[in-house]
Amino acid sequence: MGQSGESKLLNLSAIMEPLAPMIALLLVVIPIALKNPRAVNSYRSLNILLIMATPIIFATMAQMMAMSIGEIDFSLGNLISLVTCIVGTVIPQNFPLGMLLLAGIIAIYVVIGAFLHLKKLPSIIVTIGMSFVWLGIAVIIQPRPGGTVPAGLAALMQYKPPFIPFPIVIAVVTGLAGYALMSKTYFGILCRGVGGNVKSIEQAGHSVLKVRILVFASVGFLAILSGAALSGITTSADSLVAKNYTLLAVSGVILGGGSFSGGKVSAPGAVMGALTMHLVNYLLMSYKLPTDWQAGAQGATILLVLFLVSMFQRSQKIYYV
Repeated sequence: MGQSGESKLLNLSAIMEPLAPMIALLLVVIPIALKNPRAVNSYRSLNILLIMATPIIFATMAQMMAMSIGEIDFSLGNLISLVTCIVGTVIPQNFPLGMLLLAGIIAIYVVIGAFLHLKKLPSIIVTIGMSFVWLGIAVIIQPRPGGTVPAGLAALMQYKPPFIPFPIVIAVVTGLAGYALMSKTYFGILCRGVGGNVKSIEQAGHSVLKVRILVFASVGFLAILSGAALSGITTSADSLVAKNYTLLAVSGVILGGGSFSGGKVSAPGAVMGALTMHLVNYLLMSYKLPTDWQAGAQGATILLVLFLVSMFQRSQKIYYV
């Protein structure tokens, strides 16, 4: 390929890569609109369609923070379930204790961040272990679905602003805030630096330990937001309600242009990835796929979308003359 062809190739890659998350979202939204136009043609229907996307967005942002430094939190789903149990069971009965438990989650994540760095352990081992810890505590607090979610939280999640449904407002605000944090602040640059080339960050005199601690603290905080939003929407506590959120969040980050190896994340892309992952399930239900087949079909749909997105991101596979 000549210099002109390579130039066209690079230009196409630069244009298509940021558009890939939007393309993935459209690949799911369009079939939904064709099958059930009423699902997307009004404020009320959009609100119903997207309301359960809010906790997935926060969960995806939490996973994005971990993946920005090359880590993955495999305990995220069980942690979010635990938060629903704290919010729906402990807080209504003993508010100070509930808030103390939530603060304790962030403190534990600070310890995890330091532990992973100092002991040089892979996050997969520690977070899988912690997933059982979170699940055990959740079952102790709330053995079966139930609880009483604070009325203020439930009212907040049912809030209906004028013109634009609340889930869309949350998606836009979260995407912009995440973009500002990861792209426009010193902390975000350090996060991506630790994920992309940790030695260069160390050689520049920055504390990688401090970055990891702050990143894991933010993961815990965002997981709490996800659990609080989920309990406010469902108005209940359940130790298993978010068991699928870990993989949904990872898929959302990857769909949004993130990388498993770290150093490359996009907050707006992750938000669109989270919306895509939420709508995939609705798409399967719209086409009345039998329940027994939905889990496998959801996985196959995710793989298909990931494959199509990767075709736009792998510039070496796109040829122009």
